[in-house]
Amino acid sequence: MDDVSVSDGINELLSNGGFETGSFSPSWTKSTPNGVCGIFTTGAEIDTSSCRSGSYCFSDGCGAKSDQISQSFMVTSGKTYFISFWLKQTGVGIHTYVTILLS
Repeated sequence: MDDVSVSDGINELLSNGGFETGSFSPSWTKSTPNGVCGIFTTGAEIDTSSCRSGSYCFSDGCGAKSDQISQSFMVTSGKTYFISFWLKQTGVGIHTYVTILLS
């Protein structure tokens, strides 16, 4: 995943949406709510291959136990926000599920 954006049409509300710091911290928080990956699979990580733009992107090779990343930002009730991201799916028969939770 790359080029993650939450905008009010004028201002970008996310930090490091392109993961160009080469790290999750300090902007993104990684969690493993479905358990950790096995020893032969790679969980959520900052990657340098198959990125849409820049040098870094987010990759999660965990499959059934997909990791989650989150970031907090301030919004105003009743205002419209635009959410966008680029997601690359690889493999045959692979299904991609994306959940966006705003709370």
